[in-house]
Amino acid sequence: MFFANPSFLWALLGLAVPVAIHLWSKKEGKTIKVGSIKFLHESESRKSSSIKLNEFWLLLLRMLLVTILVFILAEPNLNYKNENSPITYLVERSLLSSSEVKSLTDSLNNTAEVRFLETDFPEYQPEIVRDTFSGTPNYWHLAREMQNLKTDSIVVFTNAFFNGIKGKRPEVTKIINWINLNRENIQTNLVGAIKRGEEIERISVISDAEHFKFQKEKQDLNTSDIESKFENIAVVELDTLQVKIFSEEEFQAENKYIKAAFSALGKYLERPIEIANIEEDLNLNSEEILIWLSDKPAPETEGKIMKFRRDSLANSLIEPGNTKNEYYLTGRLNSENIVAQYFAEQLLKILNFYPEIKKEAKKYDRRVANLALLEPGFKDGSAKPGNREGRNIVKYLWILFIILILLERALSRYRKQ
Repeated sequence: MFFANPSFLWALLGLAVPVAIHLWSKKEGKTIKVGSIKFLHESESRKSSSIKLNEFWLLLLRMLLVTILVFILAEPNLNYKNENSPITYLVERSLLSSSEVKSLTDSLNNTAEVRFLETDFPEYQPEIVRDTFSGTPNYWHLAREMQNLKTDSIVVFTNAFFNGIKGKRPEVTKIINWINLNRENIQTNLVGAIKRGEEIERISVISDAEHFKFQKEKQDLNTSDIESKFENIAVVELDTLQVKIFSEEEFQAENKYIKAAFSALGKYLERPIEIANIEEDLNLNSEEILIWLSDKPAPETEGKIMKFRRDSLANSLIEPGNTKNEYYLTGRLNSENIVAQYFAEQLLKILNFYPEIKKEAKKYDRRVANLALLEPGFKDGSAKPGNREGRNIVKYLWILFIILILLERALSRYRKQ
């Protein structure tokens, strides 16, 4: 048995309180009525101690109540009899497309516990597993879950993909050995297509352990070709992007620079962008982008909006706002800062063209992280009772405490104590 809060055991010194009460308490004398004291003789007086123990069994009952109450505060737990496996191997499923890794995993499965590096760590099955990029595991999230594995040692075979490192670096109490079995080969995967009239532009990603880039290839296809060759990927049909600008007189310079930036982006991306000045009285749809260059409150819109809000501490000219589609222009524009701070590139992040294609492309990001960056932090928690496993028995102590306190009250009333 161990205690989750052993510091409360100091309260056992309180056992001295009922002992002291019983030592100095005086039992009420018993009155005996007699008819006459004529025949009573005086006996020799004997000295007795002024301190004596009174009601021994009641004292033991009260001391037991104090002890149980202290134990409840200390939260005792009964130890489990753990049967941990000596070592557990975790393998990332996509690695099994390699015959070498498959053979290694099959041989380990005969002598040790092998599981997949996935949520809940399902047991490894020796059947063929194809290399599908359905998603990269969240390595740090899984590292937290590894704390619950009944094993003394953990070895992880992983691709160590960079996009699998998400969130805050965790701290774990188990030592985890990470082994990178990523194959350093270049892969090209088709992730989408952009249709411009009778022309279609194929979008592919080329990635290896260090690089990740897009590749475009134009070709002429008819409708039947599109349906057959691009059946399982996103095909985006280009439409004109509508940009609405509302600006007051003092923001005429900003109006001019923003229009120039959008025009440059339209030519670079080969996508039509229509820019128009609007009045304050306007109706917008969710597909339009609103640029609000005014100190007046901006209207509500379901689409993307960039408002002017001066912020001298901002790190860039455009900062994200309080919602997903809200952005702030943090300062006045001039010919120097739009070049020095790459204003057009910041606008491109707001536009977020082709999100379906980008989502598909993330599956094929094969850039590899350094293992020192991948590994979670380690903290020594082996000696802390809170990290030990056991059955909490506090609720049973509460039941015993209630029974004993009822018994103590009944006995105290009967003994007039």
